[in-house]
Amino acid sequence: MENLSPEKSNWIQELSNQSWNLELVVSGAAIFSTSFLPELTDAAIESYFENYQLSNSVVNQVFPLLAYSFAKSSAYLLIITFAVHFILRAFWIAIVGLRAVFPQGINYENIPNTSKSLAETYKKKFGTLDGFIIRLDRFSSQIFSIAFVMVLFSLMLALLYLLIFTGTVGIKTFFPEFYSKAKPIFLVSGGLILVTSLILVLLSTNEKYREHPVIGKLLMQFIDKSTWLYMGMYKPIQYINFTFASNLPRKKYYFTVSFIGLFFFGLALSIYLDKMLTHYGITHLESRNFYSTGTSEHKLTPNFYDNLRPENERIEAVSIQSDVVEGAFLKLYINYSKVFDVDLAKICKEPTLPDTLKKHKQRLLVDKSRLECFSQYFKIALNDSTFDSVELFFEDQGSTKGLRTYLSTEKCKIGRNTLYIKTMNVDSLPKKVWTDYVEVPFWYAKD
Repeated sequence: MENLSPEKSNWIQELSNQSWNLELVVSGAAIFSTSFLPELTDAAIESYFENYQLSNSVVNQVFPLLAYSFAKSSAYLLIITFAVHFILRAFWIAIVGLRAVFPQGINYENIPNTSKSLAETYKKKFGTLDGFIIRLDRFSSQIFSIAFVMVLFSLMLALLYLLIFTGTVGIKTFFPEFYSKAKPIFLVSGGLILVTSLILVLLSTNEKYREHPVIGKLLMQFIDKSTWLYMGMYKPIQYINFTFASNLPRKKYYFTVSFIGLFFFGLALSIYLDKMLTHYGITHLESRNFYSTGTSEHKLTPNFYDNLRPENERIEAVSIQSDVVEGAFLKLYINYSKVFDVDLAKICKEPTLPDTLKKHKQRLLVDKSRLECFSQYFKIALNDSTFDSVELFFEDQGSTKGLRTYLSTEKCKIGRNTLYIKTMNVDSLPKKVWTDYVEVPFWYAKD
């Protein structure tokens, strides 16, 4: 066991007494730095849907959304906790400054319009100013410690998810055959480990099982072998956790842990539902009783139009130049999302090229072949007229990559028109069946 000399103990005590100024600096900096985290998590999930979503399966949508909701909940909790600590510390400084002006503190006998019995009641209820300063100081330090447990825990979850995500995507992308064979084994193994862990954790809450020679040994081995899941945060987290658990009354400790846990998971669930409904274009939390239900036929989507889309907002599906079109051509941009690769892989075959062909020529032929494949996959129609063939070009649009084509407005009628983009249902081949992808209404006016 570690024994500290009296000098070191006194130094630590003195450092603890002066920690408030460091807490204020760190808390202020933390509020500023964590204020960007919610926006960063939004950008991360959008990047996932754009560049890394391998399919529309439940696993590829639900788990990333869960990770996003936990990350954003952590971000909000960090901001709230550091803000509460900063306010409490500022209040503490104000009270300490007030005591410096009035060293005697509260003089209950001199409170105006107060009887002796009421003054005595106040004294029992509020106590001394010095006592309040000490309690507020301790509470502020506890809030600060809780905030850093959340920081470490959030970092642990982020690193763990990043490890699992990159490993899964990497194996599925570069070793698809191995992934398809190993996936059931990994799922079953992971499920067994999770169930076993939950059983051991539940058994550990009962003293009878904790002291059991076999179960106790299994529990110790489980704790020892699972520390890697903390991503290097095990000891820092447990130092703070054990300090709280060993000094707070049991009821207060469990109440605090339960309250934080319920608040965190409640916030995560609300963020998850909000993002999922938003992602699928389902209207929710609308206070107006008779507003749109979200149908594309009767609602304009600003993201579909270059002139209406907010600056720096990515193109989610498709875009044309304006909601009111003039001129001979309709400029259509189709966002190429990663999720299309599953379908495209079933109909697109890379051309076999001779090695003697120059690299530049090879790239030209490969790009031409890929664009022809896209032309087969997408079906574009204007009102009731389908374009037999369209000339596509690759184009980067900010953070998105996609396809550009120019459609003749010759068949447009004055007033409202609708552009239909459909995708091929590759599972129905060789029979060609098309699935509605997006509809873009616009108004045509001649020059």
